[in-house]
Amino acid sequence: FRISCFEFFLCVLRISVVNFLNKSIRSLLGGLRNQFCGEQEPMWHHSYTCRRVIFAVVVLCTSTATLFAAPPQKDKKAFPKFNIFEEAAQDYFDKLRNYREGDIISQRDVRAILRILKQHGWIVLEQDELLGLVLPDSDYMVVQLRTKKGRVFMHQLSKTPEAYDRLERFLKLPKSKRYFQGLLDGPDGYKMFQYMVTSKGGKEMGIQLSRTKDGRNFNKPTGHLYTAEELMKKLSEYHAAYVLFLNAEAANPQPAGN
Repeated sequence: FRISCFEFFLCVLRISVVNFLNKSIRSLLGGLRNQFCGEQEPMWHHSYTCRRVIFAVVVLCTSTATLFAAPPQKDKKAFPKFNIFEEAAQDYFDKLRNYREGDIISQRDVRAILRILKQHGWIVLEQDELLGLVLPDSDYMVVQLRTKKGRVFMHQLSKTPEAYDRLERFLKLPKSKRYFQGLLDGPDGYKMFQYMVTSKGGKEMGIQLSRTKDGRNFNKPTGHLYTAEELMKKLSEYHAAYVLFLNAEAANPQPAGN
């Protein structure tokens, strides 16, 4: 149990005041007894003693309230800026075997990043939502792009990040997986998906595919996060929202017990 010098001073003051009260009250009671027993003392003496008692009681109450009052809260340490977490996350990808900027990420990577952020003081509240935005490790597209041939294909495809969207939608089409294997074997298979994103003819192709049962919304983004860059952007949004929440909470502290 630790007390500050100020608290120690208050404790000593309380003890002194209590002793003073005992003496003053005994003196006052003695004076009253003498008065009722016929031994008169000057009225000013009783009045002076009463004032001493009242003063001592005030000091005692004030010191007690001060001693047991909640200690003043220190200013909370500011929540770290996002670049601190971004650097820690980037360090993970830099050390990841066979990883290159723009490569596809999976839920395994996100879980690892969330653990790193926690170690640096940030528990992301939207973890489940974030994981739902990233493809699982067992997803066909993720598995294929992490093969030897798939990595060569992916390193070209990643030059047009939006192409990941088209590839995911393409792989939902009938017989698309078998056709995709042929694209992996060819030297320029990735160009088909870059074409779908960057050219007018490719977008027209997407419109035609959107009219099929399995190609609905072919030209629209899937909403998934495919790269570390996209993941960092989403985490930056979460961080900004969390900082706003902390600032609002600090400006409007809740009463104790609520």
